[in-house]
Amino acid sequence: MRTFTLKRISILVLICGALFLFGNDLFSLSDPDEVFYSLTAHEMAAKNEWLTPLIFGQPQFEKPPLTYWLIETAFKMGGESAFTARFFPAVFAILGVIAVYFLGLMGFKDERKAFISAIVLASSAFYVGMGKTVFTDMIFTVFILCAFTMFMLAYTDRRRQALGFIGFYVFCALATLTKSPLGLLIPQIAVILFLLYQRQVIFLMNWGVPTGILLYLVIALPWYVYIYDHYGQAFIREFFVNDHWRRLLTAEHPASDRWFFYPMTMIAGLFPWSLFLLAAWVDLFKRLKSSVTMIDHLSLSWIVAVLLVFQLAHSKLASYILPLFPALSLMTGNFLGNGLSQIQHRKKMQNLLCASFAILAVLGIAVMAGHKVIVHYLASRSPMYFLSGSLITLSGLGITFAFKERFQGALYVLALSLCPILLTAFMVRTDLERFVSSHEASEYIPQRSLGAMTVLTSKANARGIRFYTGQDVAVVDSSDKPFFSPHPVPVLNTADKIIGVLKGQHVTYGVIRKTAYQLILKSCANRYHVDLMQKSGFDYIVRIVPYAQFKK
Repeated sequence: MRTFTLKRISILVLICGALFLFGNDLFSLSDPDEVFYSLTAHEMAAKNEWLTPLIFGQPQFEKPPLTYWLIETAFKMGGESAFTARFFPAVFAILGVIAVYFLGLMGFKDERKAFISAIVLASSAFYVGMGKTVFTDMIFTVFILCAFTMFMLAYTDRRRQALGFIGFYVFCALATLTKSPLGLLIPQIAVILFLLYQRQVIFLMNWGVPTGILLYLVIALPWYVYIYDHYGQAFIREFFVNDHWRRLLTAEHPASDRWFFYPMTMIAGLFPWSLFLLAAWVDLFKRLKSSVTMIDHLSLSWIVAVLLVFQLAHSKLASYILPLFPALSLMTGNFLGNGLSQIQHRKKMQNLLCASFAILAVLGIAVMAGHKVIVHYLASRSPMYFLSGSLITLSGLGITFAFKERFQGALYVLALSLCPILLTAFMVRTDLERFVSSHEASEYIPQRSLGAMTVLTSKANARGIRFYTGQDVAVVDSSDKPFFSPHPVPVLNTADKIIGVLKGQHVTYGVIRKTAYQLILKSCANRYHVDLMQKSGFDYIVRIVPYAQFKK
């Protein structure tokens, strides 16, 4: 069995290595979030600063430092690039898939169910996307997942109870250093709910618990104490009040502030396994009063804990609930494992597989039908033909397997559904990059070696232009709507403020959106020549010089 386990782990590592590491440098770092974390790591590395996160040369307290430490380390090992910035999120995504496999082994006592659960997680759209993106959420999620894995070790192996609890709190501490004290709150709520379900709250009476709590404090608390000691109320206002309490009361993205946002994210995010997730929920509710297993209780507790923390908050982002996706994959893997091994579920499996592949075929047809709209942004129709043809071909193959009741083969075909999408992204990268990243636009801006200047930007690309050029930036924005989190950059919302910056420079460059471009044209009328050098995606790249200098 040990050899067979190693074989499956090797398969998972190879698949995930290709899936999460290959092509991580196809697109430059995107605005505004990937460059936020990368810029902070860059500025910390430049000043050899490991404790105080910096942005635009000033302290910022949106997140604790662990993610920045990892990006700094990657930059120092491999240079600053999109690949190195995304390296550790990808590595953590791989570790998360392996952790789900081990958690499934302990919870299911069934190697096939554990393996299927890992495959579901590794091939779900949202998890793959987050594993190839520079956010804190993947690292935070995997630490929480590892905490649950250690708790399950404690619960299922009484000889290792203390070790399991100590590991649980150590991983909670690392999660707390990655994002916030939610790294302890979410797993602790889930564990208490689980033990209440199991009627074994007394299980917490183990010497590993106080030892683990002590280790949690030793690992997680010093950074918070250091930052509070050095920055006092500025840290409290930004980290706890603005980034936590305010997000609870105020919607950063009002369109997402709907009760159904997270349920829809769960269903869509687990694509192509969405229908199986819904079926797993129905199956679980049917079994609630009869045959609920330990892993069912853990998954439910886990999901409820995450939703308790995030559902009531008005600021909702899909990435916030990434920590519950391992639990969703375990639920789905359990359902799929039963469908493969129990004869009474074979008809249901066949119907769900055919329906899933039918959705895939419809998606392929929709790509073909809508290619005229999509091709507006592309140099060639070929990528859309490839994507459409691939999805329809996979659908036909999968339905054939399903009708022949070769269900395991059909599941593997379904797991490949994201591959054509990723390959299409590779094919269209040069066409679409300018819409998601400031990198191309930054190539028109003189770098540090040509002298310091202030570049005019819009809010969306202020961080990107700073990261790619190293120049100071000033944001042109007439909306009077501030950054959700304060940024130490000037905001130019009147003609006088814009002219004030222009007066101090012989030539000024700008990477701005349409409304900012129109404001600059109005502000500079009869005084400055505004040369539209290029349009790159949504950005207008301009060069502004005084009329007197322009006439010369």
